[in-house]
Amino acid sequence: MLAESELSGKEVGERLDLTAPTVSHHMRKLVDAGIVINRRQAQKQIYSLNSDLLLAARKASNGTYAPTEGVSTDDDRSRILRNFFDGPRLKSIPAQRKQRVVVLQLLLERFEPDRRYEEREVNDILRTAHEDVATLRRELVDYGFMVRERGIYQISRSLPQRSVQVAQENSGDEASWLQGILQTSIKIASRETQETRD
Repeated sequence: MLAESELSGKEVGERLDLTAPTVSHHMRKLVDAGIVINRRQAQKQIYSLNSDLLLAARKASNGTYAPTEGVSTDDDRSRILRNFFDGPRLKSIPAQRKQRVVVLQLLLERFEPDRRYEEREVNDILRTAHEDVATLRRELVDYGFMVRERGIYQISRSLPQRSVQVAQENSGDEASWLQGILQTSIKIASRETQETRD
């Protein structure tokens, strides 16, 4: 239904003959998985399909997705990571923005796409890389790799619009890189749906 048009929670319930709490429960799982996007309109929740994510999933299943596309060339990325990491530890936070983006992208992979994190949990994960967790946490949010709402953090479902300056700091298809990370969410959501049916 959402592939045809966006719908309110009430409209979904009416079409499927489901109660509001049931619709809310299942839509929350789809939103958490990134398959559905929601927005508030007055007192209603409006739902739409995250077609960008599903398109990336289709490309991945066809073997056309390359995760390194969005972070830089393989050689550049490897060089940057060698220069700034000693095993899991970050030697220093890069001052150059292009290098910092590569570091942030690697750090983002330490988080589970389907989980929500309290700030202390984010700090604990980032501390395994570097003591300046405040800077790393802020940069992950400022770059749009993570979103923060009421003190809860989660990997972004889509990237914000980039200014020309910020876009130059990211070579390749950054959106495809992020969508590649989110493939895990699709697999988890599919597995949970199958387990619920069983």
